[in-house]
Amino acid sequence: MSFAGALFEGDVTGDHFCTATVVHSPGRNLIVTAGHCLLAGKVAGGGAIFAPAYADGKAPYGTWKIEEVFEDTQWAEDTNDDFDLAFARLAPDASGRNIEDVTGAAALDTTGRSGEEVTVTGYPADRKVARTCTSRAIRDTPTEQRFDCADFPGGTSGSAWIAGDGKIIGILTGGDTDDVSTSTILNDYAAKLYARATGTAGATGTAATPGGAAAR
Repeated sequence: MSFAGALFEGDVTGDHFCTATVVHSPGRNLIVTAGHCLLAGKVAGGGAIFAPAYADGKAPYGTWKIEEVFEDTQWAEDTNDDFDLAFARLAPDASGRNIEDVTGAAALDTTGRSGEEVTVTGYPADRKVARTCTSRAIRDTPTEQRFDCADFPGGTSGSAWIAGDGKIIGILTGGDTDDVSTSTILNDYAAKLYARATGTAGATGTAATPGGAAAR
């Protein structure tokens, strides 16, 4: 999957700490991940980068610098798990290309879907290759769904849950064990955040700081 990749601090010679996915946007320059993966409002020394389709130490599509992060204030200020979601705007690459024109993207669905079969691709922090699994998203509460699939440890946070129609209906935010992962229900709050990220880029975003090694 060319539009899923790993997040790094600095460059790909270091450890990756989370997963992200290129999401379709008018600017063709947006990724989606978990809110705890990118801490808005703080500047990282080396910056944060995205490496789509990263594998075995190589970034076949190159790397893309994160310029701005967009998070709901209920996550950024209160760390409310029901809003653990982030969008990030990427700078063009050295050739001036926007990432979606290179890798493609998945569309975001914010109608609160759950109970469907989804495919999830994530990057465990202790490995240099992605882990992909298909299972059913199960709604546990009005605001949370789960995905039962073995071996999604630290580093897989931010992985997109992609339904059969190719749309993103969840983002991996955590889980009590490596075999049970959770996501918020993507509803109105996600739609408003996406609108902010696509409609006010340059006004409300902030510099990107990694959320920490092996964020889960």
